Amino acid sequence: MLLKNSRARQSGISLLEVLISLLILSLGALGFAGLQLKGLKTTEDANYRAHATLIAQDAIERILSNPEQITAYITSNSYTATAPGTAPPGNCVGSTCSASAMATWDIAHLNWTVANALPAGRIMAGTCPFNGGNAQCVTVSWNGMLPGNCTTAGGINSTPDSTCLVMEIIR
Repeated sequence: MLLKNSRARQSGISLLEVLISLLILSLGALGFAGLQLKGLKTTEDANYRAHATLIAQDAIERILSNPEQITAYITSNSYTATAPGTAPPGNCVGSTCSASAMATWDIAHLNWTVANALPAGRIMAGTCPFNGGNAQCVTVSWNGMLPGNCTTAGGINSTPDSTCLVMEIIR
């Protein structure tokens, strides 16, 4: 008889059990939300890297298509920070420009393109500090990282928070 009475008292769910199950459920939901945020950040980073790759390839093609002015392209002070907005004046696409004017316009257009495609985007072409200085590189950076900080004497900056892409120009 004693066992029968104790079963009758324990039927149903207590408020404490409900609260514990809600706590476990909410922790799972928070974990899922954290995974979603990390996924969004990774997707955004992949998008920036894809844009940087396309811009660097475009820069290399422009440099290689105007070999007379390669020095103008490879001079690191030719590339300046540009605010996003209106395209640079002049247009050498579809018109006859001198090689020098084409290089000047290409550099201005590349600066404008990277500023509009990437947050705080910058581009630079110059001699690679690695490889004994025998190669030229195009460097694209974003999120406030300066292109000069993307490479070191020993190679490419590979710190986890680096936001840049370096491509070597092969001629």
